[in-house]
Order: sequence, then C-alpha cells, then structure tokens
Amino acid sequence: MTIASFVRHKKKSDFTIDPRITVVNLWDTRTPEKGGERLSFVERWQAKRHSFLDVDKVNNQGESSKLLDLRVKRYLEGAETDVVVGTQVSVNLYMAEYGRPEKYAMVAQEHMYLDHYRPEVRKRIEAQYPKLDAIVTITEADAAVYHEAFPGLGDKIACIPNSIPPSSRPAAELAEPLIMTAGRLTGMKGFDTLVKAFSQVAEEFPEWRLKIFGRGPNKDKLLAMIAELGLDGRVELPGPVTPLDAEWEKASIAAIPSRFEPFGLVIVEAMAAGLPVVCSAVKHGPLEIIQSEENGLLVPPMKPTALANALRRLMGDPRLRRKLADAGRSTAKRYEPGEVVGLHVAVFEKVARARA
Repeated sequence: MTIASFVRHKKKSDFTIDPRITVVNLWDTRTPEKGGERLSFVERWQAKRHSFLDVDKVNNQGESSKLLDLRVKRYLEGAETDVVVGTQVSVNLYMAEYGRPEKYAMVAQEHMYLDHYRPEVRKRIEAQYPKLDAIVTITEADAAVYHEAFPGLGDKIACIPNSIPPSSRPAAELAEPLIMTAGRLTGMKGFDTLVKAFSQVAEEFPEWRLKIFGRGPNKDKLLAMIAELGLDGRVELPGPVTPLDAEWEKASIAAIPSRFEPFGLVIVEAMAAGLPVVCSAVKHGPLEIIQSEENGLLVPPMKPTALANALRRLMGDPRLRRKLADAGRSTAKRYEPGEVVGLHVAVFEKVARARA
C-alpha cells in the first residue's frame, strides 16, 4: 500500500505510519536546509501559476498551483496499482482529470457533505464524478443526497463511516470536574459558542474547568474572549495533543459545539473513551451517531444558552453522565476497524470485479 502525500511541510508525521506502508511526497515544501527540495527556475514559475482548480477555489491548499497539478498528473499517470483512492474533493477531481481508468479503478471518498459545496464546485462534481468507479460518503444521509442530486451515479454510491481504533484503555471515571473538546480552532468548530456557554455555568459550578485541545487561526480570538468573560484559569487552550486518549480519561464531559460537522470523529473518540457527549444537532454525522437522551445530548447549534443548559444537566447529575457514557461507549464499537474495514474491502472488490 502507498500513501501519496501531495505536500510535505514537516520532518515527521503527526501520526504513526505502519512500516509496511510506503509514503510518497509529491512536493516537499520545506527549505533545502530542512530536507526540502530546491525548485528549478521553471518549477518556481509553475508554482506561481494557477491550478486548473483555482478558478472555482476548489483546492484549499496554499500550494495549489500549476506545479502541483503537474506533480499529481505525473504520479497518477505512472501509478502501478489496482485501486486509487481519493480522500477529498480536490483529490477526487484530480483523479477524474488525470487518472488512468485503463490501468486502475478510482474510488472517491467524500469527507464533506454535498450540500456544503458551492454551486460551481457541485457542477464540477456532476461533470467529473461519473468518470470514477465509486463515490463513498461517510453518512447515509449524504449518500441519499448524492442519489437524489445525481441519479446517474446509481450504484456507484456507497456509505462507509469513519473509523477509530478500538479502545484498550479503561473508561473515564467521570469524577474530574472537567469539560473537554478537541479540534481545529476555526469557526466551523464553534468553540466560541462553548466558551460563552461555559461562562453561563461557571459561577454555579466553580470547581469545573474547560479544556479545548487543538491549533488554528482562531486561537487569539478565543483567548481574548476567555479574558473578556473573566475565565482565565478556568478555560485552557493546551494546543494539539496526539493521541488524546489519556486526556479524555481525565475529563467527565465532552462538548462538541460545531456549526457544521460532516461526520464528527471526535464524537466517537469521546464516546469510546467513556465520556457523555453533548453536541450540536447539525447534519449529518451528529444526527446519525447520537440519539439524544439515549447515548448523548443534542442541542441547537450556535445557541450558547441551550448548550449551557445541557452542560448544567450533566455537571449536576453524575447518574446521567454515567448513563449516557455507557451507551455512548457501546455506540463507538460500531465504528471500530473490525466493523468498518470490511466495507472498504467490499467496495474495492466490487470495482475490481467490474473491471475484470
């Protein structure tokens, strides 16, 4: 198996990679002194030219350019494999443009839901995805949207949820007065809503704290909000930690206040760690993972008071915390590799048989 990384920015990956997997970096953007490549004059010129995806702002990588196009094209034309898998819309559109259907099958994974895309991107999807052999969504709701929007894709569409490793650690004891969450510090994740909600319960529960793990462009805004609300020392931004297993164990509540959430892997991670989850009721993942009052609590998005009320219930009721946590831990088992990997294999076997 080979992972083709479009752009390399750092010396070491944030995640452990099995030694049986080969990693190919199509463009090492580090300085030559730090192990990166030295571009030729022509390549530097190409790096300043627009990608064919840029007119619709499809590719969110800062390195999106003619040079990246050429690197990806060269790799896809020379790939010796049975199946190529894309992991987001720009990669999938590269496959449709430069892939070699006479050599291998092409599977597009969609980790963002279709309704999120702007009309011009949807037009590209409608025009290009029929060239691919399978389109895999991460929720049944999004698969239904694809079926309705693009009936011509037919049985090419499949749903396979995200997966997390099985938990080998004991469930959180739920004894520490700590609320926890994790993710990119961006508007999408709604951490500003969470800080405002916590400010509404902080005086009532003076022993409780909030930790938000992650990095991102909204860090300074969040720090300013924390100071303005008088929550210094009560709300912490410790930065990114990988893996988070040991941190989840120290908490008693997981809060996921996203403005939108295609799947919500952090929801499942928190459930697997044995935490009760309170989450924004946004499509699609949260609504498929959580049955409110059974294995978690759902609240309207961007409503600090509604979130504060849910937190208040959990902070003041250890029995409710334990009930939701136990049910959530059972839910998380549905997303372990033993349940999910076979679904991917079935798709790969299906597209391979169709080419035989």
